[in-house]
Amino acid sequence: MCGIAGIYALTERPPDPAWGPLLTRALAHRGPDGSGVAHDDRVLLAHTRLAIIDLTDGGRQPMTSADGRHRLIVNGEIYNHAALRAELEADGARFQSRSDTEVLLQLLAREGASGLSRVRGMFAFAWHDRREGTLLLGRDRLGKKPILWVRTGEYVAFASEAAALLALPFVRACLDRASIRDYLRYLYVPGPATLLDGVAKLPAGSLLRLRPPEHGPPVVERYWSPPTPVPGATPDAAWEHALEATLEEATRLRTVSDVPIGIFLSGGIDSNVVLERLRHAGHAPIRAFTVGFEGLPDERAIAAQGAAMHADEHVVLPVRPDAAREVPAILRHFGEPLGDSAIVTTYLIAREASRHVKVILNGDGGDELFGGYPRYPFARRLDLARRVPGGGALARAYYARRGHLDDVWRSWGAGDVAGAARDLSSLLSRAEERALLHPDLTVGPARHAYDGASSAEDGELAGAVAAWDADAYLPDDLLVKVDLASMAHALENRSPLLDHRLWEHVAVLPAAARFHWRRTKPLLRRFARGRVPAAALRARKQGFQLPLDPWLRGPLRPWVEELLRAPAATRGLYRDGATSGMLDAFFAGRAGIHAPYLLWAMATLELWGREWNIAMPR
Repeated sequence: MCGIAGIYALTERPPDPAWGPLLTRALAHRGPDGSGVAHDDRVLLAHTRLAIIDLTDGGRQPMTSADGRHRLIVNGEIYNHAALRAELEADGARFQSRSDTEVLLQLLAREGASGLSRVRGMFAFAWHDRREGTLLLGRDRLGKKPILWVRTGEYVAFASEAAALLALPFVRACLDRASIRDYLRYLYVPGPATLLDGVAKLPAGSLLRLRPPEHGPPVVERYWSPPTPVPGATPDAAWEHALEATLEEATRLRTVSDVPIGIFLSGGIDSNVVLERLRHAGHAPIRAFTVGFEGLPDERAIAAQGAAMHADEHVVLPVRPDAAREVPAILRHFGEPLGDSAIVTTYLIAREASRHVKVILNGDGGDELFGGYPRYPFARRLDLARRVPGGGALARAYYARRGHLDDVWRSWGAGDVAGAARDLSSLLSRAEERALLHPDLTVGPARHAYDGASSAEDGELAGAVAAWDADAYLPDDLLVKVDLASMAHALENRSPLLDHRLWEHVAVLPAAARFHWRRTKPLLRRFARGRVPAAALRARKQGFQLPLDPWLRGPLRPWVEELLRAPAATRGLYRDGATSGMLDAFFAGRAGIHAPYLLWAMATLELWGREWNIAMPR
């Protein structure tokens, strides 16, 4: 777990060696155990190290091959590095360290990018072939580790966090006007776009190839995608037995560490299943960490039951409304905002956990893989209704009172099931968007590349929602949030439910077998029965989001009013009086259920503009 960054020259002008310290300073919080810079006439590589495996100097980066041809920097962990090392040694490789970085370096040197098919882990890396003058950037299959990049006239720069890119003198801090709509629709920007003009995310499961300009421009290519459903596949007894074995292996692999391990524990099924699997794998001691909200309903009581069953120690962190004061520090760390308020609680619990452990496990990925959000049963009901003559019209009439679904019906009726999935995930209808944003920002296509339909069968909405979540929400909100919040405190976060073999086992099931029309997570609930507290199976999903509605109406009201009554940095993004109008409607009780989340996202955007002096579109 580390921070990586670098620069690739597109002309004969080499990167300035003075830029190396700019990058390592910006990423110092990700790797307090050391830093390093290497450069030549074309490439500069920078690395900050959080030592988890091989705590000696043998794991320092940038790492150079024995013959001097290849260099590598990595952020993440290769969980099966011991098995890969044994295979490489049997083939004649000789190692100088116990580091998983050296395993990946030798694997890439021997097999190139095709060697990634044998890797199980979370990673973002930059691999430099000095003889060929090429640089290969890679991101793990499901996007656990982020990597951003920007191309200018002379250079391509990349980094784990936007803040490192903004530290470079040739990168401008300018807002991307085409991404504002997506930010407010989803509370994040689906990739490859970002809120920064010209800065892109490398998609999950993808590679970026950089080569001398005479050999062609930068090329992004996908080396892995979530599996598509197999018609007729069923979760029979053999499938359930394989599920148990895959879950156990995925958890056991993520206990490989030379430092203490803990777990983020909520009252939900996912983290409780991971805790049970962690105990079943024989790991000890286990420290569990839970967030609570003082004076409000939360998941502490259920989490305590899970901890009593399987953990050795349980730490509860109460979160108060003054947690909002952490937002400016978070924005300074990251360089780009997330509208998801769970970034704050994740940041705070990561800070607390980092005082006890250096590695933490979590239940991330369970909702997207097993269908844990209310939109999954809802989409299944719509799929079933459409199979009945006249059922679609009846469903539309029944659900008309339940929010802005007109966009969903319009897209779905036009045969655009991917658009319907995106609309179902949006907090803003198109009409609300037009009423809020400046007219110049409501025209033109969105920049995101995902069509959300890669896993949809026969136009079914539930499959399209699952594909959208796997392609966009998971890597571009949930995982980047956890990575940034944890690495701000040099804490490594591991997610057994994001093991790619587990996804290849579950995601091949058709939507009808994977999701239920009435309840969430039918398959994982069946597996978890008797293994986790019964209360966790009954509880409503709460998540890590702040209790925004009561806090914005109460203790955070002065904070949000100061930012949005007369926004300074973002005033040109909205229609005249639109932000004040939203505040008035919210405080008067006339706003929709999404208003607290939109107000938080807009306030965060305003703070970001001020903190980074972001140039706004005119």
